[in-house]
Parts: sequence; structure tokens; C-alpha cells
Amino acid sequence: MASRFFVVAVVLISAVASAAPIDHAKREFDAAGGWALFKRTWVSARSSQTDGAGLGPLFDARSCNACHAGGGAGRVAEDAIGSGMTIRVGRNDGTPDPVYGSQIQTQALPGLEPEADAAFQWNMDGGIRTARLTFEKLHYGALAPESRTGLRRAPSLFGTALLEDVPESVIVSQTHGGRPSWVVAADGTRKLGRWGWKATTPELASQIEIAFQRDFGISTPGHPQAYGECTAAEKACRAAAIDVIEVPDASRDVIAAYLRFLRHPPPKNESSAGFALFRNLGCADCHATLTDSKGRLVHAYTDMLLHDMGPGLDDGIAEGGVRSSEWRTAPLWDVAANLSQGGLLHDGRARSIAEAVRWHDGEGAKARAAFDKLSPAEQMKVEGFLLDN
Repeated sequence: MASRFFVVAVVLISAVASAAPIDHAKREFDAAGGWALFKRTWVSARSSQTDGAGLGPLFDARSCNACHAGGGAGRVAEDAIGSGMTIRVGRNDGTPDPVYGSQIQTQALPGLEPEADAAFQWNMDGGIRTARLTFEKLHYGALAPESRTGLRRAPSLFGTALLEDVPESVIVSQTHGGRPSWVVAADGTRKLGRWGWKATTPELASQIEIAFQRDFGISTPGHPQAYGECTAAEKACRAAAIDVIEVPDASRDVIAAYLRFLRHPPPKNESSAGFALFRNLGCADCHATLTDSKGRLVHAYTDMLLHDMGPGLDDGIAEGGVRSSEWRTAPLWDVAANLSQGGLLHDGRARSIAEAVRWHDGEGAKARAAFDKLSPAEQMKVEGFLLDN
């Protein structure tokens, strides 16, 4: 780590000496600090190794990098909940479970019980796989009768800066269906949700704070409760927390700087026969090319809108005002890398592009049907276009 900061310091000095813009050097310096926090292994606040910020009491991971290695997507496990996969819990009215909140934490500090001992297996039906979650034990009582659970795979974070820079007006002006996810931001204003599988968070800083709360049980100014997401029913968890803001705004902001500094994949080959088919199928209506605040093209292949994808992808968990069958259009860069980590879609169930397409229903049913009518050679051309970077 010392060598990395030395390199950044040299860059900073060189920038000053050559009259390069200071703000660029500062972004590099902040990104280096953010990378250090991103890969930091968090420990209990009672440990001699901590500087006041402490893991838990309940948590799912010990570092950001454990789930998003190098900023990429989480690995899709085969038969156990591990780094890169979490368990969402909630109800069809958009509210969390009264005992377990919005996420099942599967790890705990010594002396406490995790929320659940959980496992899953992939069920195969006609070559299509779905995840079946099982709970050997729920340590704080039963889920509410109307609560449902489902897997969530940690998404790739590449291209964050470009997606953040697409103006709201560009997103909401699209005319090919879908709807914007309007949410109330931390400052009380109405803003467009753009982060998360269901676009429920409007700002990158807020998304980072949610991750600290749910994944690590670490407090931030936006979520100041030092017990993380523990509910009133989890008395031992709340009693074990040290009441202090563990990650201040400055630390959160350098993590955001690191995410903005991550690369974005180059554009795919839009002169290919595969792209022509992709467009003719209607895929490009939702997996769209947008423009940033300076009018430059953003080749992420997402309209950033919510679409009802039908019953196959409906796990019964709504989030706020986003229905359980609705999902934000996923960006289609780094598809090959996501597949190398085990799968596609929100829970990694699809082991190929064709399999992911065949899960499209609802607003995606027409494009799926058109894809199914292509010859095998044409389908391979579409897949070749999507695997281009």
C-alpha cells in the first residue's frame, strides 16, 4: 500500500510541476485512498487493530473487495452463500421484514448469533436453473408470513462515473417503455433512483452508506445506527453496538472517488451483424445508448429505467415503490466477465446470454420471442456482439 501512495504522490508532484490541472491529481489521490478503504478488511471496533470503525455486530462480508473484487461483479456460488451473494428479504408491499429487515446477515461477531444459517441449491428444470434457498435455522424467530427471500449477486461497478453523469432529463425523456424510479433523497428532494438492481437509490454516496449498513453493520452519517440493520427484535445486537459514527463523510467520499475512477469498458462493435440483429430484435430499446451531461454517447446499453419482467423474475420482494416484478435495465458491458464469475441476472441464475434472454417476460417477452425465432447462427452473432468486451 505504501508503494501505491508513493506512486500517487509522484503523480501529484508531476502534475504540479507540469502545470497539469490540480483537480485531476486530487481525483487520483482520493481514488487511491478510496481503494485502500475498498479493500480494507474490517474488524470489530473492540479490536486493537481498529481506529474506531468496527464491523458488525451482524454482517455479511468483511470488505467491499470481497464481493466486488477489483470493482467487478460478485462470484456466483454453486451451493453456499459466500462473498458476492447476499439474501434479500422483504414483502410485496415494499416494506422489510419486521425482524430481519431488508437483508439476512449470515455472520456475527463472537458472542452473537447470525440471523440465519442459510444455504441454497440450484434447481434444474428443462435445462434452466433457479435458486432454492433453505434456512437450517433462523436465530431470531420466524419470518413474517408475507415475507419472501431471494438471492442478490453483487453487480459490477465498472462505468460508475459514466452512469452517474447521465442527466435525469435524458433518462426520463425516453419513449420505448419503462418508467423512472422516483425516490426521496437524503435531503428531502425528489430525485431519480439509478443505483441498485431496482434503482432505489439516487446518489452514489447513499448507495455506499446502504452497503456499509447492510453488509458490514457499520454506521455512517446517512445511517448513524451503529448496530447496522438490526431491528428492535434483535436486542443483543443492538446492545453490543458502540454508538459512534464509524465511517464519516470524508471516508465515504473517497470510496465514491475510487468507484468513479474505475475503468469503463470500450464501446462494442456496432458495425457488426450481431448489433444489427440486437437492434432489430428490439433489445436496444431498453438496452439503450444514452448521452452524458456533455452530449457524449454512453455505451452502457441500459436505459436506467424500470421494466416489469414478468413472473419468472418476480421473487415477491418489492423495494419501496418498485414492484417485485420490476427491475432496472442492467448495463451490458463486461458481460463476458460476469459470465466468467458464474452467471447473469440479479441472482446469477443464467449461465449464458441465451438463458438470460429466455428469462425475459412481461415487457421483454416480445424481444425474447424474436430471439427464439433466430437461427442458431444468428443467435451466436448476437451473443458475439454482447461478448465483445
